[in-house]
Amino acid sequence: MSGLEQDLDQQLKMLKQQLEQVRLTQRDSSFKYQREQKVLTRMIASLCHSQRDRANLRLNQSLDELCQSLEQNKDVSLLIPKISVVERLLRQQSTANEKHGQHLDTQVKQSGETLLRITGLPAKLKRDLRDLLSYSHGTSLSHSEHITKLLSVYERALKVVTANPEATVEEFHNSAEKELLARLSNELQHLITELDFEGEYGERLLDIRAKLLLGLNTHSLLEITLQTLRLVVEGTKFERKTSEQFVDTVNQTLSHHLANSGHNLDQTQSYFQQRVATNREIQQIVQQSHRTVSSASTLEGLQMNISPLLEKIAQLSERLQLTEEREQALIERVSHSRSQIESLYEVSQDYRRRLELQALKMQRDPLTKALNRNALLERLDIEYRKWIRHQNLLRVVLLDIDNFKVINDNFGYTAGDKALKIIVRTITKELHASETLARFSGEEFVLILPERNSSDAHKLVKNLQNQVSKLPFKFKDQNIMITFTAAVTMFADNDTPEVVMDRLNHLLNQTKQKGPNQLAWQ
Repeated sequence: MSGLEQDLDQQLKMLKQQLEQVRLTQRDSSFKYQREQKVLTRMIASLCHSQRDRANLRLNQSLDELCQSLEQNKDVSLLIPKISVVERLLRQQSTANEKHGQHLDTQVKQSGETLLRITGLPAKLKRDLRDLLSYSHGTSLSHSEHITKLLSVYERALKVVTANPEATVEEFHNSAEKELLARLSNELQHLITELDFEGEYGERLLDIRAKLLLGLNTHSLLEITLQTLRLVVEGTKFERKTSEQFVDTVNQTLSHHLANSGHNLDQTQSYFQQRVATNREIQQIVQQSHRTVSSASTLEGLQMNISPLLEKIAQLSERLQLTEEREQALIERVSHSRSQIESLYEVSQDYRRRLELQALKMQRDPLTKALNRNALLERLDIEYRKWIRHQNLLRVVLLDIDNFKVINDNFGYTAGDKALKIIVRTITKELHASETLARFSGEEFVLILPERNSSDAHKLVKNLQNQVSKLPFKFKDQNIMITFTAAVTMFADNDTPEVVMDRLNHLLNQTKQKGPNQLAWQ
């Protein structure tokens, strides 16, 4: 064996050793990669199951898709886009949870401070509550532990407050508790009349209002308060969830149509390019046919040269037919997409109308259909700004139905509700389009009268008092005359809406002491 062959043999052995070493390294790397991929797959699957949120449908859907892909033993590297989407959604969820935690801290603090203001609680219980509120932000207590401790204090406070559960609001004679509980009952009634939940939540709130009008003991009043708050929260969550589902459906549909539109556009451009190429080939065949005809000397030669051209034309005809079929299919898809978009437009228009109707309902008192208190304050602010600019006449009337509680107590809240509706309709008929009637509280209403001089405004209020007193109310076979007392004032000097409303309230309280059906003019 020559020296060259020995060198080649040694190099070949070295290459075999290196190849074997690389093969072993690659096998180890492959085993390590598979092991790490399995661990990563299990970890991602565990995270998917642990990070679910019933309120976040999009996150749950993305997690389900990721888990299904993992169960199908797909390469993790191929799932990077889906993992990126889940990562973004988890960051958003984390931010939302953090904000929710901050809101929960605030609510807990407010609840504790509210509990501290309740009179009659033992000193030890208040001291425990103060300690809980003072060290809650500097300790390692979790949200759940903190809320549990606060609920424990709240439970002890309830036991103290309800030590005499049979005592009604009326039995707390000349006491702060009587005033506090009566105000709570009235505020709950007013709150329920301003709410306009549909379906189950609205019916349950109306049942609560009926119980409030009949009178409750302290224990029942506290339970009713909690039920009202819970119904308001649940009703608001339900409406918000319904809106979110609708918006999510619209977004998904639009995304689908957008993708289809992009695909259809690409196909349209492709078909256009194919037609341009086909037209170019047809032009070339036509030109070649002219040359063939011009250069032909015999009929046999012409037939021989023209046959390939006819075959090309036949092929082009087949291609054109296929193109027309594809274009027809594209037209049908575009037509279908258009129908779906029109359907989506109709749904969105219907939802927009519902939102507009809901916006109007939010400004109306559900019972009387007059403007509610919030809408009144907005309208009063608008008229106030006009008055500042133009210094026009602007009068405000505060009227209160006389002895309205007697009607509810003797004939039931249904009779009282019916009376309020009829009174509002009677007053509305006498007002101009630029004038406003709003329900300020239970049996109190406010009129805003811009551009009415003193004589006309006075005549209007007296006419309304006269008409209301003559309304034929009949409850339980008894004819009842209903009247109202009114206080009227005019914006002047440095008045603001707050000053005017305070002045009216003070003037009305003074006037009602004189008896029913009074009118105070200022």
